[in-house]
Amino acid sequence: MSYDHLYKPEPCTSWPAAQLRAVGITYREAAGQGLDAATCLERAVAAYVAAGGERQGSTRAVLDMIASLAMEEGDWLWGPAKALRDRQARADRQPDLFELPVEGEARC
Repeated sequence: MSYDHLYKPEPCTSWPAAQLRAVGITYREAAGQGLDAATCLERAVAAYVAAGGERQGSTRAVLDMIASLAMEEGDWLWGPAKALRDRQARADRQPDLFELPVEGEARC
């Protein structure tokens, strides 16, 4: 399958604000908890429907909203997930004996 153009999501302003907010906050929180993408999407779809979105076609609408948010507000959307990943990466490595501790981390 080939495409004539690259997918470009609609701007965030094209979505109803209450639905976009519900989807964004729910997806952001779920991703920040380290949940898998399918669970994040499932929760975001439920939030979309609860905010007045149509059940039919809801998955496509939510995926488009997430794409819009990722393009326009990527730092906000992925911030908690990135912070979780960074904390896990620090916890997985053995600290250097001569490295100064990060504020709030215990040395031993």
